[in-house]
Amino acid sequence: MLNAVLLSFFFGMPAIVAVATARNLSFPPARALMFWGGCIAVVLAAMVILPMLACDGSLMTGYDTCLGSAALGETVTGTLPLQVLAGKIYILAGIPLAIFAHAANLLLGRKPRPA
Repeated sequence: MLNAVLLSFFFGMPAIVAVATARNLSFPPARALMFWGGCIAVVLAAMVILPMLACDGSLMTGYDTCLGSAALGETVTGTLPLQVLAGKIYILAGIPLAIFAHAANLLLGRKPRPA
């Protein structure tokens, strides 16, 4: 159980940090990309994390029972391809978009003028 909690923390925290740090970006399109992309990333991460914490089993082998209910376990196992797709989109699209938003902010953001 501790492994699942640690994995869920390190998997989901970048999405939360993206939303929290979006207001610090000075370039408006980068700020919008980081905020809305972070919100989507939170939803995608939740689709992977919640079954991992609430159910017995794993993402690769399927889930047996969820919170004591076999029917809920079958439902979560039925959505396993959607969970894998959410994880892939989160990793393969979220990280490059965050890097792009920070690079755009550095290159195109407002530079402080000397007083």
